[in-house]
Amino acid sequence: MTTPPVNPSFGRMLWRGMIKHCPRCGTGNLFTGWFRMVERCPGCGYRFEREEGFQLGGYVINFGVTEGLACRASAGYTGAAAANPDVAVWPVIVGGLVAAVVTPIVFFPFSRTIWAAIDLVLTPLSLVEQAEAETAVAARATSSDERGQADSAP
Repeated sequence: MTTPPVNPSFGRMLWRGMIKHCPRCGTGNLFTGWFRMVERCPGCGYRFEREEGFQLGGYVINFGVTEGLACRASAGYTGAAAANPDVAVWPVIVGGLVAAVVTPIVFFPFSRTIWAAIDLVLTPLSLVEQAEAETAVAARATSSDERGQADSAP
C-alpha cells in the first residue's frame, strides 16, 4: 500500500498523469487494456470518475492534442505552398488523416490520467472522498490477506 504525499505539486501530478500513473500517489498499472481504466487507484484508492461525465475533460484534452497536430500539418503545408506553389497537397492530406485517426487512439489513456491530475488540482478531494479512498484500500488489503490465507491452507 502506498501512502500518497499530503499535497503533491501541480507539476508532479501533471507529470504522473503524463506517464499514466495516479496523480495522487504515483502508482502505475491503472489500465487493464488500452481503453479500460480501473475504477480506483490500486495504491491510494482514488476514484478516477468522481462524478457522472467526469471523463469529458479527458476527451477535450485528447481532441485538443489531435487538433493541434492537424493545425501544425496545415500550417506546414501553407508555409511550404507559400514558398513553392507546386507543392503536392496529397501527402499533407494523407498525413493529416492518419494523424486524425491515430493520435486520439494512441493518446487516449494519457489524456484520461492528465485530466485526472488537472481535476485533482482544481478540485481537491473532499473528506468523504478521502475516507472512501482509505476504505477501498483497506478493503483491498483485507481481501488480499484472505486470499493469501486461503492459498496457504492445506
